[in-house]
Amino acid sequence: MPMNKKIWGLAILVFSILIVSPFLGIVHIDLPTIFQNNSSSFIFWQLRVPRALLGFIAGAILALSGLVCQNLFKNNLATPDLLGISSGAAAGAVVALKFNLYISFLGMGGLYFFSFLGALSAVVFIFFIAKVIKNSSLYTFLMSGVAINFFYSALIVFFQYTFNYTDTFSLLRWLMGGVSVSGYKEIYFLLALLLIFLGVILFFKKEFLLVSAGEEFAQSRGLDVVHFRIFAFLALSFFVGTVVSICGPIGFVALVVPHVARSWGGSKYTRTVYFTLLLGGGLLVLADILARTLIPPVEIPVGIVTSLFGAPFFLMLLIAQLKKTD
Repeated sequence: MPMNKKIWGLAILVFSILIVSPFLGIVHIDLPTIFQNNSSSFIFWQLRVPRALLGFIAGAILALSGLVCQNLFKNNLATPDLLGISSGAAAGAVVALKFNLYISFLGMGGLYFFSFLGALSAVVFIFFIAKVIKNSSLYTFLMSGVAINFFYSALIVFFQYTFNYTDTFSLLRWLMGGVSVSGYKEIYFLLALLLIFLGVILFFKKEFLLVSAGEEFAQSRGLDVVHFRIFAFLALSFFVGTVVSICGPIGFVALVVPHVARSWGGSKYTRTVYFTLLLGGGLLVLADILARTLIPPVEIPVGIVTSLFGAPFFLMLLIAQLKKTD
């Protein structure tokens, strides 16, 4: 099948999932009722439609962030989760919740802002460690990220322990990841960020391709690799931090989707980007459908669903990578 037809076929499939998603859940909704002034109409338009849209947009941003990480490190296992960016963002949000830090900055709400700061601090630590040991290799970045990830995870548990019972339960639910939302305010905001993120990835296509070809090759072509990585990490901190502040940390989307997208897109960068966007959005919407329908009336946090399916995939990738190095 021609590549363009694959993209359009995937787009139609994802769009179909988006259309069906709001009708599925604990409360049964018939098509005629959504155009009436009743509770079913409210659930459909104010809860489930925004939820489906949020799932698609958040999944697309997370998947694209994984693609960026894997291009920067030339490693299929590199993701914002592994590098500590996601856990840093979650820690920032937890600190804001703990101390009621709801200030705003440059139009960003308190939770968004402190999630961004948390994600950014993880990036700063990574570069600081590389500078201290005078080693900016990919291995240094990855291993530093793993250590920072553990540190922020411990910090989250520490603050969680200091919350009261009610707040602890709410925090635990948020840390499991979810796309529950009421209304469209967050949708508009995240949609704008997705379009900006997509624009950045496509605009800097040449730079990403050079970096993915190798540091020495990129430098021979005149690219300042260190400065470009700093720019890319700043962008990742902002976009991932914002998604985490709204949805909580949702794992494995950034790992699984880029790997599949590359196998479909081949050597075509732009096609791989589009596949990543569509697969990431569709996967998270599908995961949310499963979360709402697997064991009714209980609703499973969507982060648990993605982890259940993503963890075995991660192990397969790890085994395959280790076999290549033997």
